[in-house]
Amino acid sequence: MLDALLPRLQGFEILAQTQRGERLAFLRVPKAQLFSLLVLLKQGQGFVTLTTIACADWIEDEVFGLTYLLETAGRDRVLGVQTHIGREGDDLETCIPLWPQAEIFERELHEMFGIPIVGHPSLGDFMLEGWTHTPPMRREFDTLKFVQENYPMREGREDNQDVREAIRKLKESKKASKVQPSGGESS
Repeated sequence: MLDALLPRLQGFEILAQTQRGERLAFLRVPKAQLFSLLVLLKQGQGFVTLTTIACADWIEDEVFGLTYLLETAGRDRVLGVQTHIGREGDDLETCIPLWPQAEIFERELHEMFGIPIVGHPSLGDFMLEGWTHTPPMRREFDTLKFVQENYPMREGREDNQDVREAIRKLKESKKASKVQPSGGESS
């Protein structure tokens, strides 16, 4: 697919390319070229569906890795367009004019990672009503600390278990039940 597509993308700086079979490929482009490439892919190359926008928090590199997953109308080609943006204050341009379903994906990026989306009409509360803490999908968000500080009613409850300990006990009991002889014989 990339052999046919790349000549049509002249003028774009392709930072990386990966072909995974004949149907699936990935391109990585600078953020500055992202929106114009998405326009070209939608209007000129037949990528009519935005399946999702995925985000990975690469805290060590101080970037978010974003992947826009696009499909053609015939579902015969899937293209992932990837870019990196800075974790602190770097924004994205909305792609709602191209794909209306981007509204939900972008709201999630904003709320869960704190990414500003320029031109988005409704970045208010989405799933986290009244949230004032670090966005919960950022890697520096400490879930255990958050729960301990905000949900003291969990303390002392019977169902407040250490997950690792509960799994260890379950594995031990399964292992013990397999070791016991069957058939009514006793030693």
